[in-house]
Amino acid sequence: MSMTMVEIEKQLKGLRLSGMLATLESRALQASQCNAVLVEALSWLLQDEMDHRSSNLRQRRFKASGLTEMKTLTEFDWSFNPKLPKREIYELVTAKFIQNGEHALLIGAPGTG
Repeated sequence: MSMTMVEIEKQLKGLRLSGMLATLESRALQASQCNAVLVEALSWLLQDEMDHRSSNLRQRRFKASGLTEMKTLTEFDWSFNPKLPKREIYELVTAKFIQNGEHALLIGAPGTG
């Protein structure tokens, strides 16, 4: 690792850019292998940082929720109740109803999710 990389790592630590720091070496290698221009390589690093922060935010929110397991709709057992309107539920998740100025009302027994 050159002195320049060490200095860059110190600066990334100082700026608390841990996502960029984690992928700096692999992105530098990738940039040199495909002769990427500085702007392109910087774009990769910035996207890595954004992904890292998004992941950390998701983990913090999950921890704060107090839930024991993280489940997604892709993991949901739709065979449990075949009457569930799968298409409508996925549409609801997009939050498109907010853009359309519509309301969404979820009805069910309390405490059942």
